Amino acid sequence: MFERAIETIGHRAHLVPEFSLQNVKTTHQNLLGQQGSGLALTAGAFTATAALVGVFGVALMRAAFEFALQIARTEKRGGVHAIIEHQAVGYALADAKTTIEAARYLSWRACHALDTQSPAAEELAVQAKIFGSEAAVRVITDLMRVAGIESYDQETPFAGLLRDALALPIFDGGNTGVRRRQLHALLKRNDYDPLLASGAA
Repeated sequence: MFERAIETIGHRAHLVPEFSLQNVKTTHQNLLGQQGSGLALTAGAFTATAALVGVFGVALMRAAFEFALQIARTEKRGGVHAIIEHQAVGYALADAKTTIEAARYLSWRACHALDTQSPAAEELAVQAKIFGSEAAVRVITDLMRVAGIESYDQETPFAGLLRDALALPIFDGGNTGVRRRQLHALLKRNDYDPLLASGAA
């Protein structure tokens, strides 16, 4: 039974329903997969979406970076030169761009592994979700420091980008309660190959 649609502060295009099932019965003919394998079936369905969350993080970071770069190139903040000439601003932008490219490539690798049905797909997808989602929160916050107090203004894109980024580490299988647990389980397996995801196996 549908209970309510949760009103989220960000990532508003994603429907977050709350529902309950009571006294549900079905016939054996409606069974998907083998009895007792429902958790594995559900986990498999969420593997592909993990990689996509990494992509979402990249998109949010890129939008924030473009705006912060524009501000850094044009704002002088009372000085003679644009603030991009200052080392602290330049290094912050460089660090952000490096993280964006790392998350972009990891997400691309994960999506490619899923498309080609690579045995490393699950590991790469979960890594892309964790890294891309957490990097998005950190990078957007750092870029807001470059922009200064204007970044807190609703007229700039930062507020909306940060609100959307804050959802990424906790939805689609939270990074702490679900996704890191998946990686941990992979690492504990006796047949785990640490070079498989790097393509060096």
